[in-house]
Amino acid sequence: MDDACVATTLLDADQSILSGLASESTLSVSGKYRIGKMSNQLGTIIAISNEKDFVCSSQKFKNTARCILNSLAYTQNVIDLQRSITNKNTARLIHNLTSLNAHNIQEVYSLIPQEEISGKIKGHVEYVKQTVIEHPIDAANVLLRIAKNNAAMKAEFSVFKKLFNPHPEMHPSQHVVHKVLLNVLYLFFSDFTDKNVDIKIDRSDAKAYFDYESIHVALYHLIDNAAKYTKPSSTFDIKFDTNSVGVAIVFRMKSVRILETEINRIYEEGFSGSIPTKIGKAGNGIGMGIIRTIIQINGGSVNLKSDHSTRENDFGIDFEINEIVIELPAQPRRNNRLSDFV
Repeated sequence: MDDACVATTLLDADQSILSGLASESTLSVSGKYRIGKMSNQLGTIIAISNEKDFVCSSQKFKNTARCILNSLAYTQNVIDLQRSITNKNTARLIHNLTSLNAHNIQEVYSLIPQEEISGKIKGHVEYVKQTVIEHPIDAANVLLRIAKNNAAMKAEFSVFKKLFNPHPEMHPSQHVVHKVLLNVLYLFFSDFTDKNVDIKIDRSDAKAYFDYESIHVALYHLIDNAAKYTKPSSTFDIKFDTNSVGVAIVFRMKSVRILETEINRIYEEGFSGSIPTKIGKAGNGIGMGIIRTIIQINGGSVNLKSDHSTRENDFGIDFEINEIVIELPAQPRRNNRLSDFV
């Protein structure tokens, strides 16, 4: 089937000429155009041109066609690379969504055993209702965890749409930063509570100019990291600083130490710190990279600073004060292109 013709705009006469051409040969047809064929180990190209220079000179025609033929390897490499990147991103999306969906199913069955539902052809609604009445706190926690997982799914879809689309849809407008942050933070209250982490967040009516959906994703990834790496029985401080340029959100926490040699690498895709890896909490190495890319697309910036003088060891794990500052513009800035960052 490799030689099958799927579609063509060539006339029957032209196709007849081509079928009779040997490789590395050309033919001037009625002095109006030149047609030729060339092959190598990578494939075959068919060239047709009505350019005067090519019609009059078979050598110029061959030289140009040979250049195109010799570029097939490079072109194929570009195609293979792009296919690999696309497949990798798609595979990651499917894997993450499958995992989150599995977590949601487990949450439901942790409250209501599957065999109890499947074994009751009638009355299963009443059974679920009674379970919720008898275990309201457990039911509330299950619903909150499902809401968190659904938010994670939304974040995965948003990242895929906005970061792997050459023309992502952005809808920037002014938003109260404090309100947007709380919309994400509440999803993680139980995670911080389980670790006895006290959340302290300033009040602020400051507004910034950004695309809500993408910033929601960036904040989700940041707070997800904070929930994983903040030291148990510590404080997670969130403050706001406003000026004429915009709004800065300052996240300050005592969390897993970031080695000096790793500070400049935490934004690299696929990189996970040595300590998170050691304690089994390393993710897939895309969190901070996604955060920075999204913030930059929205005209802002993100910076991380570590206070090494605050280092302490708890059960063999090094912790120190880490501060992440996200700055968002108060007014529209230049329309950043995705290609500037990824």
